[in-house]
Amino acid sequence: MSRLRDKKDVLLESFKNDLDLQDIVLRNLQLAIQGCIDIGSHVISDEGWGIVGSLNEIFYLLQTKGVIKGGLAERMVSMVGFRNVLVHEYEDINLDIVYNIVHSHLKDIDEYLLAVVGYFKLE
Repeated sequence: MSRLRDKKDVLLESFKNDLDLQDIVLRNLQLAIQGCIDIGSHVISDEGWGIVGSLNEIFYLLQTKGVIKGGLAERMVSMVGFRNVLVHEYEDINLDIVYNIVHSHLKDIDEYLLAVVGYFKLE
């Protein structure tokens, strides 16, 4: 996350013209989102809540169980969709969307992580 935050001061045009910077941001976004998926999977497994059928269901189940709020579940599902583009449809990556995520949605990942930690502190 710190590598992504370090790139927030870069202007959109600079980002679009710097392939190395794009690689750094794209890879670190992929890792951050995958980390959220993995954490959610571990929570579900450790709590004995069953098996989910898709990555999206991880966040909906966490919402149902009170780990995260509904709005956050929807935002994390959107992140999963973006991660799928990064991993499977990389020719279709829209750099404007990437830039927007770095500037406006890293807080969603932070909120998710805080919610998971908060859940376990309440137990």
